[in-house]
This record gives sequence, C-alpha cells and structure tokens, in this order.
Amino acid sequence: MKDTHKTAQSRTCKHLTRKSDFDMAASKDQNKALDTGGGDITLQLPYTLPFNFSQIVQFMKIRAIKGVEVIDDEKYARTFRTKHAKGYFSVRDNTTESGLTLRIVCDDIQCCKEIQHRVRRMFDLDTDFAPINEKFQKDTTLCKGMRSGHVPRLPIAFDPFEFCVRAILGQQISVQAATTLAARIAEKTAIKTGERFPSGLDYYFPGPRELAQSDLGGMGITGPRQAAIVNMAQEHMNGLFSLNPNQPFEVFQKAFSSLKGIGEWTVNYVAMRGMGMVDSFPATDLGIIKALEKNGNRPTRKEILERAETWRPYRAYAALCLWNQ
Repeated sequence: MKDTHKTAQSRTCKHLTRKSDFDMAASKDQNKALDTGGGDITLQLPYTLPFNFSQIVQFMKIRAIKGVEVIDDEKYARTFRTKHAKGYFSVRDNTTESGLTLRIVCDDIQCCKEIQHRVRRMFDLDTDFAPINEKFQKDTTLCKGMRSGHVPRLPIAFDPFEFCVRAILGQQISVQAATTLAARIAEKTAIKTGERFPSGLDYYFPGPRELAQSDLGGMGITGPRQAAIVNMAQEHMNGLFSLNPNQPFEVFQKAFSSLKGIGEWTVNYVAMRGMGMVDSFPATDLGIIKALEKNGNRPTRKEILERAETWRPYRAYAALCLWNQ
C-alpha cells in the first residue's frame, strides 16, 4: 500500500493502455463522476507471485449477485456504498506490473482508501503464505488441494453484512440456489444505481435497515430463513454482534450463534469468508466431509475437528485446500 498512493491519486482511466466496453460505459462526463464531488481513480495494487487471478474470479463468478456484481474471466466489478460514499469499482489483473488494476468511480473521492483496503482483503494480497505453504505441503491430504506448492488465496467478501445474508441463504442449499435468492433480494429491494453505471451494475445490495424493513416473501426463501435474515439485520443494528474482523473468534461466535437460525456452519463460514478469520473452520460443511471421506466412510464432526487441530492456526486455508481437491 505504501507505494501506491503516491502515484495513483493522479491516475485516471485515460492512463490505462486499453479500455474495454465496460470501462467506456461510464467514461462520458467523468469530471462529474456520479454527479458531484466524486472521482474516477485508477490504482495499482501490487501482489507477490504466484498469483492466480483466474482461480479467484472463477470462485467469485459462480457466486456473483446479478445486478450487484459483474464478473468474467478478465475482471471483477461491483457496486458499493460506504458510510459516506457510493459508486462502483472494477478489478483487473495486470501481469506486467504484478498487480491488480483497481478502478473506482464514486461520488466522494475520500472513500478510495477504504475501497482499496477492502479490495486488498478480497484478493488476499497481504498474507504471508510461506509458513502456510510449508506446513500444508507436509500434509498428505491438504497438499492435494495446493497448486504448484501454494495454497489457494482466501476470497474475503467485500461487504461482511452482505455475506451474512448470503450465508443464511446458503444453509443446506446449493451455491447456485443461494446466489439466485441473493439476486432476487437485490432486485426486490430495488436500491437502484443510475444511468451512468455500466450495464449489469443496476442495484446496491440492501443494508441492515433496508433489509429489516423488507418483505422477503414471494422469492422462494423459506419462512425460517426470512425470519433469520430480518432478525440478523435488526440485531446488527442493535449492536448485538460486530462484524469487525479484529475481534476474537470466540467473541463473534458467542454473539452471532445466539441469533435464531444461526448454527455452527453459518458462524464459521461468515467468520472465514465474511471477515477473513484465518483459523475459523466450518467442520460440518459437506464439501469438507466428502474430502475427508475414506473408503466410503465419512468422518464424524468430532473426528474432523480432531484432524483439523494439526492445521491451526490456518484452518480456513485448510478448508480451501479441501474444497479445491
């Protein structure tokens, strides 16, 4: 981060060597980015090699919320709202400079530092992988999910609250089904962006207050999950639980699991992918259970947790290795 701000603040999309149709879509009148006081900024976020951009965006692509995110083989893009700003951003791989090209279009340029930080977390740019790789290469199970001796990077959600909703929707149903339901929520709450946004970036995902006041009926979401989502949004506003990634896992676990409809899998999945707690571990996840199956015999939860003790303090990366097999 220390070497990006000095050069990036003055760089706009016109300095990129190539523009796609997506980039051109919002280039008109860019001096009035999203009306007033905003900007159209391009930053370079350096990464250490190896970096598999394709692997990360493919993971994100099958989970993309229609209307909120647009993902293809070359870019990730989404809408956003922070406390004081709104807009959209796109991320591309710049292999020449060993970094990600982050373009932010917003109505308040002061949000750029926060967006940059959150995107670095999304693509797991700041983890020291050396001790993780060394530890897991020696494990005959986990090494099967590594590529060229490297564990997968942990794709952390841009918006932890949004991910809480996704996790509740994903309880005991497929990724595709949960993604469809999340898109229906975005469409029904209809917090629209504007005509200056590129095609496909039509909505902002609803925040806690908007969801707490929404009718989630008629979208295929079961009654208990509707209640769980609305209650979660309300209790987040009430301060019952925090989504600060710097809190101890035990603190988050105790508070979040006290909510009706929130079980062990949801707690650990939100901690892992919603907040980036690297030692969280969804032991009851079906993919993990299948990966640890031997001779047709599936391990018990107790057996999985005992096995996972040897993977501390990086059990989230162990989960990725198991999913990656």
